[in-house]
Amino acid sequence: MKKMFWVSLVLPFAFDRALAQGTPIIGNQGVSAPTLTDPLGGRGFEQLAGSIIDFIFTVSIPLVAILVLVGGFQMITSAGDPTKFSNGKKTIVYAVIGFAVVLLAKGVVAFVKSLVGVN
Repeated sequence: MKKMFWVSLVLPFAFDRALAQGTPIIGNQGVSAPTLTDPLGGRGFEQLAGSIIDFIFTVSIPLVAILVLVGGFQMITSAGDPTKFSNGKKTIVYAVIGFAVVLLAKGVVAFVKSLVGVN
């Protein structure tokens, strides 16, 4: 009985992939070929890289502020424990280093554009 239950539960889904294919269209019966849309929206690599860097820059500003606050909170609540104070200090330093990397990425793109002569 258990076996019949599982077979009746699984059997309808066994042919799901084959039935999802649909019926083939024979000949050109007024059906146009499928078209693919441009995922970049007509933008080139330069605009795409600029958009990604701008997004990362926008996200990193509040993230750095939050991490500096967390690091400061860790330092304040360390209660004299040097390891907790050191962890808070490291959090702030790493947040600033990460933001500097993001700033450098934005600057490198501008520098390369000026070297190549792209507006």
